[in-house]
Amino acid sequence: MDAKRACSSSSSDAVPSKDRSKETIDDGKHVVHRFQELFDTETLSDIVLLVGGARYAAHKFVLITASEVFQAMLNEDRWREANQLEVTLTEDEECLPVFKDFLRYVYCGSITLTTTTVLPVLILSDKYCIRSLCKSCAQYMLQHVVESPDTNRALSWYQYAKITGYNQLQEETFKFILSNFHIVQNSPDWLTLNRVEVQEFLKSSDIVVESEYHLWKELAEWFAHQENVNEVLKELLPLVRFSFMTPKQLFDIESSNLYKENYQLFCEKFLQAYRRHSLLSEDVDKFSSTMMETHRNYSSPDYGIACHLTLINYQVKAKIDSKIIVDNFKVPLQFNPSSNKTDQVKASFHVEFFPKGYFQPHMLYQTYLGKHNEKTTLVVRRMNPILTPEVLTVEVTMVIYGKRNQVQYAAHTVTKTHNFCQKSPKLEIEDVISVEKFQENNSSYLVNGRFEATLFLKVLSVVEGKDGAKK
Repeated sequence: MDAKRACSSSSSDAVPSKDRSKETIDDGKHVVHRFQELFDTETLSDIVLLVGGARYAAHKFVLITASEVFQAMLNEDRWREANQLEVTLTEDEECLPVFKDFLRYVYCGSITLTTTTVLPVLILSDKYCIRSLCKSCAQYMLQHVVESPDTNRALSWYQYAKITGYNQLQEETFKFILSNFHIVQNSPDWLTLNRVEVQEFLKSSDIVVESEYHLWKELAEWFAHQENVNEVLKELLPLVRFSFMTPKQLFDIESSNLYKENYQLFCEKFLQAYRRHSLLSEDVDKFSSTMMETHRNYSSPDYGIACHLTLINYQVKAKIDSKIIVDNFKVPLQFNPSSNKTDQVKASFHVEFFPKGYFQPHMLYQTYLGKHNEKTTLVVRRMNPILTPEVLTVEVTMVIYGKRNQVQYAAHTVTKTHNFCQKSPKLEIEDVISVEKFQENNSSYLVNGRFEATLFLKVLSVVEGKDGAKK
């Protein structure tokens, strides 16, 4: 027994006690600095990179450890570059000005990006499989889409993301393009888009544009720059919503050479549009069962689906004075330009938006009290639901504008669909956008200090309350 105790005691003594003097020394920044000093110097350099006429002294060890592509190219005998002292790299023209910055990142782990340089840097990062930089470039783009209303960049970012599989970036740039489509169509890149991309855009009902006719005018110019116009028209004309043009606008298109030279392709779509206008002018209720096409986000007052929300001097406005109200916003159930506006069947809505946070004020002893929070909130309430018992399926879209480089553009968009009826006459959307985004210096979500937005209410269907039959 004593022997066991002695053994146990000896074993316990062998375990070192916690050393409180233990301390980790991290001089990593000095190691990084040593690599930085090697960048583009001949010190220990064992290879020269020739890029677009420029020469960069480099080190195989640094390149190989940073990039799988360089590892294969410079370390495997099957590649002729592995045994060369000078290696020529062929890069895209747009990548040449940023190659030095890219190479510096390989040595130093840091790089300065702008909305102009980020895409060529990402192209180089993808080519040489430097995943950390790929991730950083994609994240930069996601954070700066709304800060760069230059549609050339938005389109090019979208095209590259779609090709290379950056799904989140593709989704965000696609939404940005749709919300700023009037700017996109006025950019030089519009005429260079391929038919697949134009088709993707035309399929969407989320395009923000003044009218279908304005959309068509720019589209007609794009058609004029296509090599095989007839084939492109066959594919894309079905996506144009001619029924949302006035008879006069349709007649103007019929007078164009594009229409005359391709009459057979236009014929069916125009017949449907004229028939719709004819039936609507005779009896709105009779034709209301036919919702052939849905509205896009048309800002023209001819459609009656858009109202504007404005708050001047946003940042200095008191919260209690910030609520924006649109009372009795009347939305037509159908687009019917041929009839008297007062004769159209409409649904009435009451709109409230709280751009500095939600509150329900009431006065008590000269003090405002009530439910409140710091979330921007949109409230859309259908008026007189008892007198009009139908179920209205309405798509509600709010577009918040910003301004950069003298260009006003859609910086944030939110869309919800709601069935307005007696039991559910109200739609409430909380946290439409973070209040903090408005409080930033030179906020990308204000226009000269003003809060500006457009609200679109689009009736998708009308269903009678009792039997559920569509009207």
